Amino acid sequence: MKIGFIFFLSLINLTLCSQVMWQIKKDTVIKWYYFDGDEFNGPSVDEEKWIPAYSYSQVNYRFDYLMKKERLEFSNGICKFMCYRDTGLYEVPGWQLDSAFKKEYAASLVNGNKFRYLYSCGNVWSKAQYGKGYFEMRFKTTDSYGMWPAFWLYGNNQKDEIDFFELKGERRNSIHVATHCPSGCDKKYKNSRLFKKPFSGWIKTTRPLNEAFNVLAGEWQDGYIKWYLNGEGIAYFEGDFASQQMSLIIGTGPAKDGFGFAPGVNSKSYFPNSFDVDYVRVWYKEEKKSEKISGKKHTEFSYFKTDDQKNASLKKKISYMYSKKALDNELLTVSVLPIAGKKLLLTSMGKNNDFEFSVYEVSGKQILNQKIKNSFNEINLEALTKEKSVKVQIVTPFRSVEETITLQ
Repeated sequence: MKIGFIFFLSLINLTLCSQVMWQIKKDTVIKWYYFDGDEFNGPSVDEEKWIPAYSYSQVNYRFDYLMKKERLEFSNGICKFMCYRDTGLYEVPGWQLDSAFKKEYAASLVNGNKFRYLYSCGNVWSKAQYGKGYFEMRFKTTDSYGMWPAFWLYGNNQKDEIDFFELKGERRNSIHVATHCPSGCDKKYKNSRLFKKPFSGWIKTTRPLNEAFNVLAGEWQDGYIKWYLNGEGIAYFEGDFASQQMSLIIGTGPAKDGFGFAPGVNSKSYFPNSFDVDYVRVWYKEEKKSEKISGKKHTEFSYFKTDDQKNASLKKKISYMYSKKALDNELLTVSVLPIAGKKLLLTSMGKNNDFEFSVYEVSGKQILNQKIKNSFNEINLEALTKEKSVKVQIVTPFRSVEETITLQ
């Protein structure tokens, strides 16, 4: 095995549990630090971290649905973003009841100020805003016709938007990605006929996204955004936004005929349906120890165990959405997260998900060495060491990395 140079990166303050991720590329290694996220292991939504609706409204008036926290259902470490066919009345806040609103929604208003919604759904909007980083979600979508789950960033002041994905129940083998910015940064792209068009499109996948859990990640940095499906690059946007920080939004709802992302729900749709999220994690290139985190700071990481991982991958590259130079360099993304009982949660995915993982005591004694082929692995060190810290080493044919990890 050809072994490249070794990066040795050791945390100075070992009183904190190391929570790190590496992007191993053909020519370099990029290190990320866990910043925030949600493992969804509790019995209910963390309302210190999330608003269980949009920040400005509890109702999506155009698509006729109410957002309520009761539609966020939790079990086995999964948050189920539910949608029910659920008719009721919602009293519209006075500040929204201007003449334009009354005219647009006249058919749905009762007694002049109550909106008749037709569905109730689960959504969350982060109270914190996040800067440039790496945003990942493990999910399984619904196949209910017309349903519209989504995972995106939104710049509240500048109205910039990064759609990590928008899905449709009837398009089980497709992911829609897009960017939106009032400054026009998203309008310079050209299709095969060389007509300018926004950066927006459907990407086909090899497997249906409702059959198994998959990991979708978006890397937002200066000058670009990269999209990854199970560690493999699927899309690339070149440009910058006016927003330096954005809110993170996750949720589901029905589409509607005659509007964006039609077709809408119809007689083929089934209710209730759910968009299942295992976890969402936010990583930064710099460790931010002093920055305040809204809600629970997660240190108990987990994943929902499944017997058969039918991971999806990119089926066909779309020329204006895929950069060979930017994405073909990507090989493997690996995270090491300490969990209770002197265990490590080792998550890996990408083109070359086949590597050697070793653990050493601080003295240099090797206590574990194994080949890794699966995306999710729990490494139990309880019977192997009494030390509070260990050094882990990941060896690939192209690059190797090392890190000192403080065990829980």
